[in-house]
Amino acid sequence: MNLFQRVQCHAPILKNGSWATAVIFLIFSSFPVFSDSPKNDTLVLTLGQAEKIFLEKNLQVLAQKCAVDAARAQILQSRVWDNPAITVNQNVFNTQSAMNGAPKWFPISENGETSMQIQQLITIAGKRSKRISMAKLSAQKTEFLFYDLLRTLKLQLRTDFYKVYFTQTTLSVYALEIASIQKLAGAFEEQYQNGHVSKKDLIRLKASLFSLENEKLALDTQLIDARSDFSQLLRLNGICPKVTVDEASLDSIKLNGFPLQSLIDTALCSRSDLKAAHADVAYNRQNVAFQKALAIPDLQAIAGWDKNGSYVHNYNYVGIQVNVPIFDRNQGSIKSALSLLQSSEYACQNAQCQVVSDVSIAYYKAAQSDSLYNGLDKNFFTDFSTMREEVLKNYEKRNISLLEFLDFYDAYKQNAVQYYALQNSRINAFEGINFSVGKNMIGW
Repeated sequence: MNLFQRVQCHAPILKNGSWATAVIFLIFSSFPVFSDSPKNDTLVLTLGQAEKIFLEKNLQVLAQKCAVDAARAQILQSRVWDNPAITVNQNVFNTQSAMNGAPKWFPISENGETSMQIQQLITIAGKRSKRISMAKLSAQKTEFLFYDLLRTLKLQLRTDFYKVYFTQTTLSVYALEIASIQKLAGAFEEQYQNGHVSKKDLIRLKASLFSLENEKLALDTQLIDARSDFSQLLRLNGICPKVTVDEASLDSIKLNGFPLQSLIDTALCSRSDLKAAHADVAYNRQNVAFQKALAIPDLQAIAGWDKNGSYVHNYNYVGIQVNVPIFDRNQGSIKSALSLLQSSEYACQNAQCQVVSDVSIAYYKAAQSDSLYNGLDKNFFTDFSTMREEVLKNYEKRNISLLEFLDFYDAYKQNAVQYYALQNSRINAFEGINFSVGKNMIGW
């Protein structure tokens, strides 16, 4: 039985001229609470599942992990000793072969000339230990930058996640209203043909429907973009998932119990970008010491043997080679290192100020959103259902017009959209606190 046939079953109501009320009542009573389940959405994710996939498959995270491994490998390289250098000399042509009886080419007999030498670089002034320390600090900085990237991408992931969820939820409001008005417009169209409704009411109804469909189209586009960004972070190869959230856990989040100063102190100890800045200062400080050590020449230990090229046969010798630092005392590199150290100290101080500012701004934003949210009546939708029945009764009694009824429903839609937008803003504000602190302080 279609809608119009169901309306015709209420003959007494039609005879009393209240057929429109029956149409509206049947439409609203036949729809479930918000539902939006597109057939092409086969993947439904919770936030925990999304984060697990993100850590396993995100290409930026995997690339930065490789950078961390590369930096750690440099620690191993910095521990390696310099290789010795071996030199072997052999005369090629013997010009005295007629006199000494040795072969003309490559004489390796007693009358030929052969010599060998081995050299080993010996670093002094703690250069090796300083080089190892610098490699460790560089690896630490790279690791902290990895965690900072992870912090940034997780914020993007969670922001996209809740954007998808609340856009889905908002679209369910539009889906309910559009479906209702579509059926109502169909019934009005048939009744208009029979002369029971005015053309003005029919046009007003269709105009409302057209406006709603345009608004829903804009939201559908936003949802496609949000799902695309979310899918890209998870590397789902074009799959656009739906998301699900335990709204009770979201509602239980409270900002109380997190004083601003406590959050700032935690951020100063937890923020990975600040740790990277401190590591950069330590690296540059160690680099100054290393450059000063390079001004002290290293030693070359030499040992060798010469068969016939010296004052005695089979000459064995040892020696030491050292550069004399008359002109090059590494002055420019030391000055450059000092400048880099001062620059990194300024950058670290700026990073500390930025952390305090970030936490303070995030805290005040969250406080405002949370205060507004906590001031709302959580029984908003339940109260509306009761008000809807009253509106229907008033419409039946002709106390309100169709236009007033549609205005009321539009007001409900607008408030529902704003309510979900506030929820999304509130969650994003809490995520902003976690991001600015560098630690999951407010969890759900």
